[in-house]
Amino acid sequence: MGRRLFTPKRWNWSQKAEKWVYIEITKRGKKKYRYQVEPPKEFIELTIKMKELNEKLLETTDPVENSKLFSELMKVSQKMQEMGKPN
Repeated sequence: MGRRLFTPKRWNWSQKAEKWVYIEITKRGKKKYRYQVEPPKEFIELTIKMKELNEKLLETTDPVENSKLFSELMKVSQKMQEMGKPN
């Protein structure tokens, strides 16, 4: 399995380091790495959003609303997956 490349200018989960890493591009074009163990604010916000959407999905009986909520849930899930940590 190949090495996953991290996306600059956002938080990424590093399985190897078991930490979150943020890659900043300096004015000279070099990469500057920041690491932290605690989940970044963006990941926590997505987790809360996913929980709220799941709760609404369980409560709704309207098929149109259900479809809308499910679509939004998939978008949030995709953003979390792009960060590289299982949701």
